[in-house]
Amino acid sequence: MLQSSRVHTLPTPSQATALIGRAEEVAEIIGLLTDPACRLLTLVGPGGIGKTRLAIQAAFEAKAGFAAGACLVNLQTVDAVTFLPMTIADALGVALRGSEDADLQLLTYLNDKQLLVLLDNFEQLIGQGGTALLSSIMEICPSVKLLVTSREVLNLQEEWLYQVQGLSFPPLAQTSLPEADDPKPYSAIQLFVDRALRVRRDFSLEDEYNEVVRICQLVKGLPLALELAASWVKTLSCQVIATEIQRNLDFLTTQLRNVPDRQRSIRAVFDYSWQLLSEEEQGVFRRLSVFRGGFDRVGAERVAGASLAMLSALVDKSLLGWEAEGRYQIHELLRQYAAEQLARSSDIGYAYERHSAYYADFLQQRTEDVQGRGQREAIREISADLENIRAAWQWAVQTANVESLYKSIYPLQFYFDAQGRYLESLSAFEQALQALDRQSVSRPVALTLAHLLVYLGWSYIRLGHLDQAQTAFARSRQIYTNVAATPPPGFSTDPLLGLGLLAHIWGDYAQASQLGETARRMHEARADRQNLQIALYVLTNAALAQGEYEAARRYAEQAYRLSQETENRWFMGYILNDLGRVALNLGDYDQAKQHFQASYQIKQEFNDPEGIALALNHLGRVALLQQDYQGADKLYRQSLALYRDISDQGGLATTLNGLGAATCGLGQYPAAQHYFREALQITSGMQFVPLTLTILTGIAEMLNQTGQTGHCIELLALVAAHPAGDFETKARVQQLLARCQADLPPAEFTPIGQQDASAELAVVVSQILTLLNVPLQIETPESGGIEEKSLSPAPLPLRISALLDPLTPRELEVLRLIAEGMTNQQIAEQLIISVGTAKFYTSQIYSKLHVSSRTQAIARARELDLLV
Repeated sequence: MLQSSRVHTLPTPSQATALIGRAEEVAEIIGLLTDPACRLLTLVGPGGIGKTRLAIQAAFEAKAGFAAGACLVNLQTVDAVTFLPMTIADALGVALRGSEDADLQLLTYLNDKQLLVLLDNFEQLIGQGGTALLSSIMEICPSVKLLVTSREVLNLQEEWLYQVQGLSFPPLAQTSLPEADDPKPYSAIQLFVDRALRVRRDFSLEDEYNEVVRICQLVKGLPLALELAASWVKTLSCQVIATEIQRNLDFLTTQLRNVPDRQRSIRAVFDYSWQLLSEEEQGVFRRLSVFRGGFDRVGAERVAGASLAMLSALVDKSLLGWEAEGRYQIHELLRQYAAEQLARSSDIGYAYERHSAYYADFLQQRTEDVQGRGQREAIREISADLENIRAAWQWAVQTANVESLYKSIYPLQFYFDAQGRYLESLSAFEQALQALDRQSVSRPVALTLAHLLVYLGWSYIRLGHLDQAQTAFARSRQIYTNVAATPPPGFSTDPLLGLGLLAHIWGDYAQASQLGETARRMHEARADRQNLQIALYVLTNAALAQGEYEAARRYAEQAYRLSQETENRWFMGYILNDLGRVALNLGDYDQAKQHFQASYQIKQEFNDPEGIALALNHLGRVALLQQDYQGADKLYRQSLALYRDISDQGGLATTLNGLGAATCGLGQYPAAQHYFREALQITSGMQFVPLTLTILTGIAEMLNQTGQTGHCIELLALVAAHPAGDFETKARVQQLLARCQADLPPAEFTPIGQQDASAELAVVVSQILTLLNVPLQIETPESGGIEEKSLSPAPLPLRISALLDPLTPRELEVLRLIAEGMTNQQIAEQLIISVGTAKFYTSQIYSKLHVSSRTQAIARARELDLLV
């Protein structure tokens, strides 16, 4: 009879490195091992995920429950199934007789043993039939339990699976250091810091928190990758480490001499998994690398030729992950590895072209949805595949694929607009414009250009680039004329509508009405109910600006009915705002409030930040008119945060103007100065004349309240005489003028008609900005003198800005990088954002700090201790 030469005792887990962040998993595995129904437990996961260390720890803690103890069988060097029984026997200390069947001898020995056997690194034996011995053990040895680690599932009836995941790491949105007593610290960060401290004792997480988070995000919490990355801390900053991980998979390697060859680098780990794949599996997996952010079964089949059976096989081999929502995921480092394999193959162009075409079709299939009942579902579906859509768009741009671009433009613009992604839409469409402009003239190219230019124009309006918007709309219209074509039916596809809205923004209400009416007749004749809604929107706003409230109501009600008929609920939110504005101007505050609240609810359904902010602004206006200044202040502050995030310049200026009025009503004049000044800077820069006149009227009211009635009347004269002033603003001018007349002795009052209103608006705006940059002089009749009101000494220091409108965490991050001497390109690379986004944050910083250069920004930031 076979006898063991030693007692089966599992060695104590090595303490060379601590096991971090796995207490919950260890407890779960022990719980499964103590379950009588679970006799074969496989810990499955990709290479480098930490299966071996986790299994050894769990087995060590569970061994007391087995009379014969526990045994570790290392199969890393076993490359033939014939050696499997001998390797297990050696680990057990059992001497097999050469003349008898090895499997039978091993089974005989194990038959009466209550034993836990840990089989580590089993994957290379699966394809050779190694699972047959495990099935025999399960059948013949009732008290033996097997704990197996493998990159591939065994696919045995007796098998219980435990998916080993990466360590936890912060979501992409988190950029701040958690509290010290955080009950759930991120284990990926803990592991990185532990290993970093081993090679650099002065390493500080607080100093490099954002960069460490980025490293954890890039490797998706993969323990081996974290350890390899941390080993570089002795010679490189975490910023450089993160950059190198993105650039080069070979960066993740170690020089330690006592690390197994298969774990010396991430590439070695992945090379081993790659070699275990069949040629067909390799082909599919490398083609799947074109996907970003996951994919579904249909996409995998269309793009990579992956059958359901093939996808299941790759999941079983831990190369893909499957989610309950029906999506598959590839670990980003594995995707990079597969992409390298794709780059070496003849499949590369084919795979990327198929991917781009698939997502162009994906978007086109949602064209009808984004115009009506399916809007929210379309937004959800596009959001789920946004990374793929971005990659597909980039390929279409690079290859100037006119067909794919044309299919994508319309639904993609709706998505960007409905989610407040104006900077992204601008960047995407400008890139496409440059690509198309380089192509030879043809009808498909011309029609795609015309279509693209319309939506580029809408993006320019959102971001305050009005001249560029006019150029885009005019060029689109000219192209349609040149090729004897009309814009396709749909929502906001007609450049004439954009020109009409621009005329309104610039204060040419007659032109806006004319263009809106022309568009209304055309789209009514074409039965294009989507564009007809926009035409009625232009007419509504032109009528409101001219005080034609009944006409505005008719247009808005017609647009509302159309939005109901087409089930365009997203645009219905805007029409409700117009109906609310009509009611507000007619003095029905309750009905106005109901319309604005209904709009707010709709926009919340869509998670549309601009729509939410716009409704909040209108509700803030109601509060102002009802003299509820605290309520108005609260509403406008909520709106301000949203508008700053999405960069909608017109909305931002309107919000700042509202805050100026609210704080003025509360007697907080220095705050009002600040808000009015920033609002005026924005509108004057983008030539939004009517809104500029509205802001000047609010400033005039502040001057009147602070006893500077002379300046007030001068401003009112300019606004009253300017042709771009809207009806509501001019009505406010008359009301304020009446108050000024009541406040001044008759001998000192000069009627508005006799005031000099000939000054250029730009000159007056410049003078007012200068006036608002010094402490406000408030005349106090009680004391008969002048009181200087400001939050701090003159000239107006930036502590006011810091107090009233602080930099966001992201802006502070960019400011510190500016102080380090980084260019916009370097900032973009560091923060993983576009150069355009980096420029935007820089301009926001300049605006909030009231500076015009990097040198000035750094100097002001130091004054305010913003760089500590």
